[in-house]
Amino acid sequence: MYDVSKIIDPCLFNQLLLLLPDPQQKKTGRHRCLKEALLFGILQVLINGVTWKKIIEDGASSSSCHRYFQELQRRGWPKGVFTQLQLKKTDLTLTASDTSTATSFRFRYGTGWDGKHRKIGTKISLLTDRGGLPADVVFGRGSIHDLHFLPSHLENTQGRRKRIINLDKGYTSLDLRRSLRNSGTRINMEMRTGDYTRKRGPKFGFDKEKYKARFLIEKCFGWLKAFKRIRLRVEFKLSSYKAFVYLALIIILLRN
Repeated sequence: MYDVSKIIDPCLFNQLLLLLPDPQQKKTGRHRCLKEALLFGILQVLINGVTWKKIIEDGASSSSCHRYFQELQRRGWPKGVFTQLQLKKTDLTLTASDTSTATSFRFRYGTGWDGKHRKIGTKISLLTDRGGLPADVVFGRGSIHDLHFLPSHLENTQGRRKRIINLDKGYTSLDLRRSLRNSGTRINMEMRTGDYTRKRGPKFGFDKEKYKARFLIEKCFGWLKAFKRIRLRVEFKLSSYKAFVYLALIIILLRN
């Protein structure tokens, strides 16, 4: 059998096996492949970035691994497991949010021109906790402004107390500050010259010490981009690309 430790830690591999559902077995036809072989093929695509046809077949063909990955996607397994894990492992009292654009072909859904980075891509917006672990993820076209992803993060994590959200200067919005302040959440961000020039009274405060947690989200994006399949979107269906991102975030949560 091929050595799994060459692409992932064996203990982490066993934890993923326990979370994986069993492949569906039809009443007629050949028996389903083992979960170990199917997961090994999927991880080759996610971590090494190889195509499905070029994976090392060890107990399961490339088509079997691809069908099982589609079955997991249809069941909603990647998103469901990520949601359960982040509830157990993250603390949202001190959070941070930022986006990154994954280069993509000009697909019909989920792609757009990112003028800042001057490329066509799919935006991945993360909400991380005080330790830099991912707590929520939102996807969108590359042309969408970063500010429009934050309401989705707040809605997805509704019911969990968020005292401080660290943001960069691109999230400057007076309406956003006021709405979050009414809900008991304070935005911690630096201000540029000319921001809120018409605001009367004292300016918004900025805590440099707590803003250090903002840089942990860059480390989280570094972990995410270590999975080569995430860097470049080659999946025509946005749902397939989302499933790969969720699987990568599950691995990040399990190993931290």
